[in-house]
Amino acid sequence: RRRLRPRLPAILLCCWLVILLAPWPSAQAAGARITDIIVTQASDQLVVFATLEEAFTPDIEESIVNGVPTTFTYHLRLMRQRAFLPDAEVAALTVRHSVAYDLLKDEFQFVRDDGRRNSTRLTKSYGEVKRWMAELTGVTLASRRLLQPEERYYVQVKAEIRSVSLVFPFNYLLFFVSFFNFDTPWAASSLFRVSR
Repeated sequence: RRRLRPRLPAILLCCWLVILLAPWPSAQAAGARITDIIVTQASDQLVVFATLEEAFTPDIEESIVNGVPTTFTYHLRLMRQRAFLPDAEVAALTVRHSVAYDLLKDEFQFVRDDGRRNSTRLTKSYGEVKRWMAELTGVTLASRRLLQPEERYYVQVKAEIRSVSLVFPFNYLLFFVSFFNFDTPWAASSLFRVSR
């Protein structure tokens, strides 16, 4: 009688497919969204403010306080409204908010990078670092000289929420931590015209 050999490669392949095809939480499921987009015209610049809401799911909060580096990447687009054509992109900017928790110092390090400047802040307050991560405050998007007074414009913002992949041996030490990867939908400001 022939003995059946265990088909380990086939079993591993099936497990891998189940993991890949499993419904991972999305930004829509988590309810993460951009709100309160305000565009101000400060001196010669367009300055943007916005808020990311409902992004801190229990998985994200657990990952952050367990020391997993986390990045919120904000994409901003200045758009010109057009009547019979797709709206035109006038300017774009990417802003990254990153947080890493130092378990030994009991301290959060927050880094904001907009491609032009890089600033770092430290705090022991989780509530404070959550606010820093979720708020775009005073982001200079573009020069007002790019805009025409007779045209109408708006700003779009979306966020990507990512946990950073850990290197060996931390990926094994923190096996109990959930990792995540999702985006918010685009949100748009009210229409505005440039003032002269």
